[in-house]
Formats: sequence, structure tokens, C-alpha cells
Amino acid sequence: MSQESSDAIALKAALDRTTRAQRLASDPTTSAWVGANAGTGKTYVLTTRVLRLLLGGTKPERILALTYTKAAAAEMSKRVFDRLGVWVTAAPAALTKMLTEILGRPPEPSELARARQLFAAAIETPGGLKVQTIHGFCERLLQRFPLEAGIPPGFAILDDPTATALRRDATDRTLLDATRDLDAPLGRALSTAIQFAADDSFDDILRDALGQRDWLAGLSRVALDGDDAVDRVYRRALGVPQDTNLAAAERALAEVLDDATLERAVAVLGAGKATDQTLAGVLAEAMAASDPRTRA
Repeated sequence: MSQESSDAIALKAALDRTTRAQRLASDPTTSAWVGANAGTGKTYVLTTRVLRLLLGGTKPERILALTYTKAAAAEMSKRVFDRLGVWVTAAPAALTKMLTEILGRPPEPSELARARQLFAAAIETPGGLKVQTIHGFCERLLQRFPLEAGIPPGFAILDDPTATALRRDATDRTLLDATRDLDAPLGRALSTAIQFAADDSFDDILRDALGQRDWLAGLSRVALDGDDAVDRVYRRALGVPQDTNLAAAERALAEVLDDATLERAVAVLGAGKATDQTLAGVLAEAMAASDPRTRA
């Protein structure tokens, strides 16, 4: 047997296995978990499962399909309606073939008749066929049961542009309060933060900090026990020994590269292009620094 023939046989066997697995996963009587890479047919399987539910007599309003993104929800809904639309006008032999591929067996006469009615049934379903994102489904659920969820009735979802504007406004007010009294706790916090951020990265630091709200909330409770308690928490989080002070930490940072390594780097970079020569100058300044903080 030639290599080409062997490859063709192996490919056909792989396709047959895939078809059987997809057919099994799309069977409404089976509880299935499908894990696969992008573009390998997960949406096809889910679409086929919805179609088989409809063919089996499940009413469209009783079906809920959830996806993660709006694009995926729109794509799946389009695929379902496209298939149903084809079934309406397909020739009997073509429709029989399509349903056989889905069901894995020849369709019953009742299934053939129902297949031609499903498009109209889905279109006329109040609210349409429910293919939604997980977020949209949760929002709808909360809107129906706000009191049970402990949220105000008639709430609105905060969109990204509005959230960004509100966060920017709150940040500006906080920074203004901090600059009014640099000796107050808020002012001292600002003075510490700006040592570690240039103008173009300060917003990034604030955004990262706001993303750690649970940590900050926990730390604010620890702060009630005094500065020593906060010190212990940060040392544990950063892996800094209890007997290490700031001067020792700065010395350790300054000694990450020894003088011999710096000298070699300056020599190599100094013979390179303009950006390398600039970096060589920076390293030369670090090597000549008189204190550990400047060198670090």
C-alpha cells in the first residue's frame, strides 16, 4: 500500500471518529462537556444540539444557549436560522440527507414535516430563540429578581466609558485632596507613590492599585492595628526578612550587578549603535554613583 493510500485511510478514520464524537455531543439526551481548540467545531456541535432539540419537539422558548461573547451569540443564532431557512425550501431528498447527517439515522416522516415548520416557529417565538451571552443572561436574571439579589430594582449596567469617566473624576478629586496637605496621610501616600512613577505611568499605577481592592481593603483593616502590623504584612507579601531595613534593601539592589560586570557591559555597549552607547553612559553613571539608591 502506498503512503498516499495509508494517509487517506488514516484521514478518513480520523474524520469518522470526529463525526461520531460530534454526533454524540449534539445528542440532547446526552450531558456533554466539549473541550477543543478554536476553529475545531464547538459552535457547530452546539448549533446541531439546538437543532436536534427542535426536531425532537422541544419548543423554541424552552431552549437557552449561552456563549461568552456577543459575537459568538450572534454567530450561533445566525447559524441556527440559516439551517432552519434551508430546511424550509430544500428538496425532499436533500432534506432527508441533511437530517440523516444530523441524527445519524434516516429521519421519520414526522421529523421531515417538523423540519419545514421550525423556521416559522422560531421566528414567531416571543423574544426569539434565546442565544445569549452569560453576562446578558445574568443581567436579565438580576432584573427579574433584584430584591432577592439584594440590589436596587431598575438598576442600570455601568458601561466601560462611563466607568472610566467616573474613575477619572474620583482620581482627580483624590489627588486634589492629597496636594492640599502633603503632611496628611493622603499627602504622604502621594509623595511616596510619585517616586516610583513617571507622569506617563502614574495612571497605570493607580489603575493597578484599584484592581487590587480586596488586598487594599484587607490592608486598611490591618492598619487599625498600627504601622508595625502593616509592615509585617508587606514584608510577608514581598518576601522581605523582618530584620531587613530600607538601607539594606537598597544595598542589595545596588549589588545585583557588580563593578566587573558593569565595566564589561559599558565596554561592549560603548562600541555599539547610538542607543547602545546611551545605555553604556547610563551604566557608567550607575557604576560611579556614590550611594546605593542612585546606583540601583
